Amino acid sequence: MKNTNYKYLLVVVLLLLHLLPIQAKENYDELATKYQKHNAVVSKLEFAYVIDMDDDSLLITLEKTKEVLILNDFSKGLTKDYIFYGGFTQIEDKEAYTLVPVEKGYDKIKVQQFKETHSSDGGIFYDDSKMYQLSYPSLQKGAITHLNYTTRFLNPKFLNQCHFQSFIPVVNAKVSVKVHRDVELGFKEFNFEGIKSNFNTYTKGKYVYYEWDVKDLEPYQYYGEFYTPSYYSPHIAFFIKSINKEPYFGTLDKLYDFYYNFISSIKPADNEELKKTVDEITAGLSDREKAKAIYYWVQSNIKYLAYEEGYAGFVPTPAAEVFQKRFGDCKGMSCLIKTMMDLAGIESYFTWVGTRHKPYKYIELPLPAVDNHMIVSQIVNDTVILYDGTFEYLDYGVYPYHIQGKEVLIGIDQDKYKVFEVPITPAEYSIAIDSLKIRLEDTKLKGTAHLHYTGFNKWQLAHALDGVKPDKYNQSLSHHFEMGNNKFEVTDHHITNLFEYDQPAVLSFDFEVGDYYKTMGDEIYLNMNLDKSYEQMIIDTITSTFSPLENDFNLIERYVTEFEIPEGYELTYIPKNSSFSNPEFGFTIQYQQKGNKVILNKELKFEFQLLLEDKIGAWNKMVKALNKSYRSTLVLKKKN
Repeated sequence: MKNTNYKYLLVVVLLLLHLLPIQAKENYDELATKYQKHNAVVSKLEFAYVIDMDDDSLLITLEKTKEVLILNDFSKGLTKDYIFYGGFTQIEDKEAYTLVPVEKGYDKIKVQQFKETHSSDGGIFYDDSKMYQLSYPSLQKGAITHLNYTTRFLNPKFLNQCHFQSFIPVVNAKVSVKVHRDVELGFKEFNFEGIKSNFNTYTKGKYVYYEWDVKDLEPYQYYGEFYTPSYYSPHIAFFIKSINKEPYFGTLDKLYDFYYNFISSIKPADNEELKKTVDEITAGLSDREKAKAIYYWVQSNIKYLAYEEGYAGFVPTPAAEVFQKRFGDCKGMSCLIKTMMDLAGIESYFTWVGTRHKPYKYIELPLPAVDNHMIVSQIVNDTVILYDGTFEYLDYGVYPYHIQGKEVLIGIDQDKYKVFEVPITPAEYSIAIDSLKIRLEDTKLKGTAHLHYTGFNKWQLAHALDGVKPDKYNQSLSHHFEMGNNKFEVTDHHITNLFEYDQPAVLSFDFEVGDYYKTMGDEIYLNMNLDKSYEQMIIDTITSTFSPLENDFNLIERYVTEFEIPEGYELTYIPKNSSFSNPEFGFTIQYQQKGNKVILNKELKFEFQLLLEDKIGAWNKMVKALNKSYRSTLVLKKKN
């Protein structure tokens, strides 16, 4: 009897092995036809959570499996893959290989090396600070890459989100969660509108099961600096809502309690040098001026260094340590600012915020994933003043642009907090005025420039020139402004207040541009638009994936160019005025002649943070109108 069963099983296995290559070939042909515009597809994407109990302890794992089918010979960009993890997780049972098609099936070629490295960026607040990097061997048309690994969660408050989309189409994706009956699972679905999805839940034995199936997902439509896929791509965030009917996590009160535990243990600074510094920089000042002096001192004297992992990603480095070492991450710099405020007798508060990389509000996702940055707040009457030590050269009272429009969580005391939405600064705060006087001399265009920059325009220029040696300023200014063509050269300069607070930056420089204007017979053709900002910013929306148009901050740019008509010439043609008006962006260009001078006035105004596909058409229309004006030239003719 046993022998018969064995023979039957062997026949079944052999039959399956015979059918697998045939099925795989049919699957390839179908997908290659359906997705012929793409180099590959994710044929299988599975996330399998298991949330179990061992006595009173939670045991949580997540197994991820991904298979990618290569559809053509353009597979170079699919060679690398990554496994991300951090201080609250560990990776187990990782395996990766390539199935290479041969005449009768596939050869399995394993990935031999998982290279461990850090995955740090400027916004690190917690977790995901490490990764394994791997490379799939022998990629070719019809090959299948396979990756699977298990993530073990060391802290139940940090469960991974499950994202269904990718840079290439996803044919089949599945998320399953097996939860012990004594655990209540919480989850939040984001961006599920308009996708083919199926949800099912059921109970079997002592476990509750949740399952999501999603099919035929197109690749990411956008991918920008701030506008990450979490804004529009379908994903699920999980959390443990309760254990044995006792509330555990997933509310704003619980999140604040969690955060407050990390700051409640911070002890008052016992550092005489720090106290002395505070006394020196605040002596004889009002509270407002004291706060400003402390803020500027930290910006000017403490360098930003963003790297922490695990619980160190939440616990601020003690103020005395940051003060002594002269560097810190956002939490350490915030701790120093707040401690110095305390020493000066000014009440201030630790504050958490998600930058524009994070799409969530606290009411939507009261979990650690909502935040990635720490600052300090001060509440004066009804005004909330924010202090971000990482934003060097930012004036007191100005909200950093990367958190404008976002919510901050202000920690008042152990039981009290405040949610505040950061206002968006109007364009009138950031104005750049470029005044040029130009003339023709020695076959070159020569001139003087007088620039007046405020707000974030000034901040941006300060960062561009930060660290430049004095003898390199002409070269750096030539590269930064490059008016007319690549033969633009600054020959002398004078800079005032660029690295000073609360004052506009003023720059003056002399310049010359070679091979700029054209002479044909007794006529001269001159384009007065030496600055052609945004001429290359037509957004291609034909391709399936493109970056949305992101604007760091609202701004106004004004250009006044005065051209002196050379002696012996007269103006025979002056370009027409032009403009484009839209509630979020626009420009005006106006010409006028005054005696022997022609004056060009140009203004651009941008009041948006993000433009998606529905507004890109209008943007492109504006850029085309701008470029048409940029092509217009003056015509001068030699007098008889």
